[in-house]
Amino acid sequence: MSYPDLRVKIYGSRGSYSPTVGNATSIGVNTTCFRIDIGSHVLIFDAGSGIINCGQDLVREMFAKPPAEQHWTTHLFFTHMHIDHLVGFPYFAMLYMPKSQIHFIAPRIMDYQLEEVLNTFMHPPYFPVSMQDLPFRGDYHDIAENKTVFFYEDRFEIIPAIAAAPGDWLAKITNMRNYMHPKGGSHFYRIESRSGKVVVIASDTEGFVGGDQRLVQFAKDADLLMHDAQYTPEDYGKFQGFGHSTYEMACDIAHQAGVKKLLLIHHDPKHDDEKLQTIEANARKLFPQTHLASESMEFDF
Repeated sequence: MSYPDLRVKIYGSRGSYSPTVGNATSIGVNTTCFRIDIGSHVLIFDAGSGIINCGQDLVREMFAKPPAEQHWTTHLFFTHMHIDHLVGFPYFAMLYMPKSQIHFIAPRIMDYQLEEVLNTFMHPPYFPVSMQDLPFRGDYHDIAENKTVFFYEDRFEIIPAIAAAPGDWLAKITNMRNYMHPKGGSHFYRIESRSGKVVVIASDTEGFVGGDQRLVQFAKDADLLMHDAQYTPEDYGKFQGFGHSTYEMACDIAHQAGVKKLLLIHHDPKHDDEKLQTIEANARKLFPQTHLASESMEFDF
């Protein structure tokens, strides 16, 4: 079976919380969750409420294939542990599948390890069952800026960033610590295919004059930059220091980094479709290849 070189699908693009239905029709109501397929590997970034639909799609896909072609392994990356990026996790269908193996991959933020956070979040009294009650198999992997994740045809490994890259990899993932989101920051991800296609995820970051030059270099020449754009310039004066950007900040980074496409993510839940479409139109005046992230949107590279 042939697989895409690199495919991106949006399952949730809202920030902070899910808005009321009246504020979201075509854009969607779910908080952030992005699926990236590389070969037969399924990578998911963040477990906002969008991961609920993502998990349901994965289970349907598995059962639609002959047993020999079913791949029940998923890799779940986290940018950080704030509730809007975690709220859908207990309802992720792959947790309830006996054949499922989930690799949880995330940097350590502050003093909290990923396994500790997930076990606390999915446990009485917050949720009726614990992680230990579920049939899936889970493995936890810590990463940091000095680690690179390599995916091969049938496996993955995490190695020091200074080590020589192996020759047979399908994709590599690097990450960058972002200090512009309280408290503890978040992490950006750069996903690069063997053929040189690049997607960068930069959620939950706040820009500043001249742009974040570390992010500019991290996103250099990316085919797709997914960048936080929660606020309008008018909103920003009220929310400066909250750790989110305006569309102007996102466009500035896209220009400086020379990316091919910019995808605005982490939409303010108070913004309805009309407001978001106005944001997209204004952003396109600054960076013509700007798109507004909406649920079920796909990009193939």
